[in-house]
Amino acid sequence: MSKKQLILPRTDENGDYYISYSQLSKWKRSKRDYMRNYFFGEKDDNAALQLYGDFGTKVGESYENNDFSVWEDDEAEFLQTLPSLDEFERVIRLKMDGFYVLGYIDTNTEAESDGFKYVKELADYKTGDIEKRSPEYESEDYWQVDIYAAALAQEYGHYPEKGSVVLIGRSGNAFAGEDLNLTLEAAIIDRPISMERCDVVLAQVQEVAEEISAYYTAYLKLIGLI
Repeated sequence: MSKKQLILPRTDENGDYYISYSQLSKWKRSKRDYMRNYFFGEKDDNAALQLYGDFGTKVGESYENNDFSVWEDDEAEFLQTLPSLDEFERVIRLKMDGFYVLGYIDTNTEAESDGFKYVKELADYKTGDIEKRSPEYESEDYWQVDIYAAALAQEYGHYPEKGSVVLIGRSGNAFAGEDLNLTLEAAIIDRPISMERCDVVLAQVQEVAEEISAYYTAYLKLIGLI
């Protein structure tokens, strides 16, 4: 496989370029916002966005630590009825051409076949309005589970058998100063995994990364850094 000369805004301790799924999503949503954050180093100084992020983190940490004491009794009971697998926050590094994708699988479980281990199932936790957000995670444009599955296939030589998004209902509008709360509803959205689907997604990821690299290289030249 060729080694493209990509230049991306983020490098690891070894100087290797990487990108995250959130970066890929932001670029697709708004090139302007992406460049503002990752080229110019501007932060999203928005208290409401921070509240939404903190709420999602609170949910994820409850599963990771198996500690639901920060929730009301009915909320804690509800959360414990949802899928929770064996391992949490597994780091993945999906090797691409000239960079890698860095990510964290919310929860997964391993299995063994003919003496070889592989990840059998993975799930990604999301919070939000179920009716409004479900179409996003059902869409062909949602890549996160496929990226994780491809990374696991690179590591184990075997694709996971099952992937899903656990969309946990959340009410309240932080932008309007409203408290965020669980609705005690959830949707389990199946994301079928296949080599063919992952190949399509990886081609799109490569294309996005190369586009970011072209813009970023032009920016660095403009400000005289290369």
